[in-house]
Amino acid sequence: MGLTHLRLSRRQALGLAAGGAAGAAGLRVATLHLGGRAPSVASAAGAAGAWASPLNDSRGAAAHLLRRAGFGYTDAELDAAASTPYADLVESVLKQTADTLPMPANATDYRAVVQAWYAHMATTKAQFPERMLLFWSGILTSDYRKANRRPYVYQQNRLYRDKGRGDLRSLLVSVTYDPLMMEYLDLSRSSAKAPNENYSRELMELFTLGVGNYTETDVREGARALSGIRPLAYDSSGTQVQVPRPGKGVDALQQYYQQLAQLAAQGVVFRGVLVPRMHDSGSKTYLGRTGNLGPEEVIDAILARDSCASFLAGKALTYFVSPSPSPDYVNRVATAFRSSNYDITTLMRTIFMSDEFRSPDSYRSLVRSPADYMVATMRALGRPDLAPQALAAGSGMDQMLYDPPTVAGWPVNAGWLSSSSVLARVNFAQTVIGRGGSLSDPVTAVHNQLDGVVGPDTARVFNASQTNTDRWYALLAGPEFHLK
Repeated sequence: MGLTHLRLSRRQALGLAAGGAAGAAGLRVATLHLGGRAPSVASAAGAAGAWASPLNDSRGAAAHLLRRAGFGYTDAELDAAASTPYADLVESVLKQTADTLPMPANATDYRAVVQAWYAHMATTKAQFPERMLLFWSGILTSDYRKANRRPYVYQQNRLYRDKGRGDLRSLLVSVTYDPLMMEYLDLSRSSAKAPNENYSRELMELFTLGVGNYTETDVREGARALSGIRPLAYDSSGTQVQVPRPGKGVDALQQYYQQLAQLAAQGVVFRGVLVPRMHDSGSKTYLGRTGNLGPEEVIDAILARDSCASFLAGKALTYFVSPSPSPDYVNRVATAFRSSNYDITTLMRTIFMSDEFRSPDSYRSLVRSPADYMVATMRALGRPDLAPQALAAGSGMDQMLYDPPTVAGWPVNAGWLSSSSVLARVNFAQTVIGRGGSLSDPVTAVHNQLDGVVGPDTARVFNASQTNTDRWYALLAGPEFHLK
């Protein structure tokens, strides 16, 4: 049976539902038949309407953590993780040292940056920093279009990797002065004479506090306090440099882009700087605090609000644990986060060590985002060279990195699923499998990549397959691999 004839049933393809039921009872592979005939999987029914959770044993718990704190693993990596006590495994994940994303040949081309990031996510040993970078990119959002071919996307990518696991205050201050964020939400054009309210509003509404936890006066006063920040260019020695202005005409514009690329290659970086003559130095009242407030005082006032820890704990739990965490769970995690002085690593330790993270209800309750799915596929196949295909396929799956649909970022979990986006995922699986190359044993992959837990449709397609290529297609296109 060739790939062109292997098709998922409608129930299987569209059964990718949050909650992990996938439209059918979960099935655990019980027997592998490896004799003289084609390998097949035989299964025993799990609890009706739910996946048979493997999280009560060390191997299942390790795979669960590695999928959610990272993207995937090799057989050897799973073996090593499964032999490590769970608490020690969590600490080893949290302590990973981030690998620097190599600068692409043209750091001003956002597509080159995104392609390099896909390859990096698919190869780095330190997956947790990349996972946190992807998490923050979906909350503290920015759009590549506002970069105007400056190396802002590459710089923000490095910023979130460096700051995304430290303390929240440092991250938020750095984001406020980040050139891509400044351009995206018009902070770079805000002045004492004409304070722009966009960043002030979204910083509270979408980034830190949530609706109902600030007033319109806070938006206006915050805009005043945040006025006067401008992106300036500096060379590798820290000396400010002048950036050329684009000329008129196509040729002049192309020359301008080439000059920007050359500056980036020479180590020139852009940093937000508060320019006193453009900043409103008058008294403001913001979130209950009064004085000559500036950007850092804005961040401190936000962190003093209890709603900040609760808002971000809810975001983290929805992303890492469950589509609908209970209010009590959110409150417990928020309390630990706030008590740690907003240490992000403490937040994640609290989540990974919680009973809810390893409960049967958590298993396969989340839908992989398109970026997550494609990186997991690249890792499962050992094919980081598929980064160009991942870059091209993102739009069909409704996720172009650094191009969110709104400032609120991308959807999560069931929000990723539509008939067109699911079809794009299946087509991606067919495309990458059809490119050839050596494939590892698909039966072993069912055990290691899917925990040996598959639904009836996937088992039927897998067992009907005549080649390892088709079996791998069944694995990657089936709902189990799209859930985590």
